[in-house]
Parts: sequence; C-alpha cells; structure tokens
Amino acid sequence: MTHYHIRYEAENLYQHVVNEALFEFLVVPVKDDTQLVTEVHTDNSLEVPVFSSRNVFGYEVLFLRVTRPFTRLTFSMSCTVRRSTQRVLPDPARCLPREEEQRLLSSENFLVDHYLYIQQTPLTALPAEQLPSSLVYQYDRSLFEYVQALNRAIYEMMEYQPLVTTTTTRASEVLANPRGVCQDYSHLMLGILRHHRIPSRYVAGYINQEQQFMGSAQLHAWVEVFIPELGWTGFDPTNNLMADYYHIKVADGLDYTDCSPLKGHINPGVTNTTGHVVHVVEQ
Repeated sequence: MTHYHIRYEAENLYQHVVNEALFEFLVVPVKDDTQLVTEVHTDNSLEVPVFSSRNVFGYEVLFLRVTRPFTRLTFSMSCTVRRSTQRVLPDPARCLPREEEQRLLSSENFLVDHYLYIQQTPLTALPAEQLPSSLVYQYDRSLFEYVQALNRAIYEMMEYQPLVTTTTTRASEVLANPRGVCQDYSHLMLGILRHHRIPSRYVAGYINQEQQFMGSAQLHAWVEVFIPELGWTGFDPTNNLMADYYHIKVADGLDYTDCSPLKGHINPGVTNTTGHVVHVVEQ
C-alpha cells in the first residue's frame, strides 16, 4: 500500500457582496477496492456546516449553504488515502482474440449497455473530417494496443501550456491548436474514442506530486476506457502513462462538466475570482 496525505484548498473572492449561496465541492477521493480513504476533514472561513450527498454518478459531493452576506470564502478538505499497488495495471494477455473482440464491440447488446459513454458531448465532439489518419482506429490491432498508441500520440502532439484554454474549450479547438492542460488532453482523447463508439469516460482526481508529473499542481484529469475482459482501464495522455497507484481517483463522468471540483449558485450574481491549490504528499 502507498499512503498519501491530500489537501485541497479553494478561495473565492467576490467583487460585491453575496447575500446567499450554495456551493458544491467534488474533491473527496472515492472509496473502492484500490483506495481506502480515512481522516477526512473540512474547514471553511464562514464556519457554516458541510453536508455530504451523492451525485448522479454515485460520487460524494460536499455542500455548503451560506445565508448571510459575504465577499470571501475559503474552503479546504484534507484526507489520507491508502492506495493499493497491486492489481492496478491490467494484464494485456487477458484481452480477447482480436476478431472476437471486434464482434463484441460492434454488437447491439454492447452498444446498448455502454450507450452513455459512447455519446459525444459539446466538449468532446469532433468533426470526422478533421481526424488525422494516424489517430483513426485500425482494426488490425487489439483495442488495448490502439488505446495505448492513442494515449502516446496525444501526448506527443500536444504542448502542455496552462492559461491558453478554459474549462469550456472544446476538443475540436484543441485538435486545431494542440495546446492546453490535462482536461484538454482528456477531452481530445474522449472525442477520438467516442468517434469510434468506444466507451470512455472523463476522470478527475489527484496525482503524486513527488513524481513531477504534468498536471499535478491542480486536480488532474485522465481517461478510462472500457476494454472487454479488462473492464474500465485508465490512461493518462498528459503524461503518456497508464493510470496506476500514482493516480488517486475522485470521480468520473462524461466530461469536465460532470467532474468540476467546484460549482456554485450565488445571489446576486457577481464577478468573482477563484483559486485552487492541491497538495499530494506520499507518506
């Protein structure tokens, strides 16, 4: 087991007084058979209670309801995660023979079962005519081999550059100007996979900062692909890695919109600035 201490911090500053607000934080790592999450603590500058619920994908969301005037809110979440280092990476030898795999991927039952994750969203949709031939799925290799090659190809074609995109930048814009951060790498990879009707989902989480990976200063993003016999398998195109015990998952969804760490509803609506800081320390 690898032990991590994780701390997430956010600060919202408002140009004018906010009278009431509801905030949602999707920042607590998920508890599953590879992650044990303990010692979860939260704090906020307004000293209001924090409530917990589940979103439509089943992941824990923290809620703050504020009913008094304010111009600044800080919030923090800290926890300890014990991350399994066993059985994290898949065994490609378990993959189905190529022809059998292709029959399954194109079968009606498979497409119905994974319908949600083969549909494009506004952030992932790509015009077919814009796809370079080098990124198109060639059926002479296994799905696992293709996704590995696609992961590497996106890593090599993209330039990691903060502040040139936003959370609303579309995959088609990234393909035309291949620069950005982890969410852009992930949206582009999702767009290509879903173009081929390959089930895939956006993942948000943390990544070991001691390894100097790109994207570790904030919540990180990567992609999970459903591969027959292997199940949901993680790929990190920002770092040309498969997701392993360096990656601590928080949630997944169709794109960034489902996995945004902070959402807010304020009255009255005013201009604000938001800052996020993440600390991931291997213990």
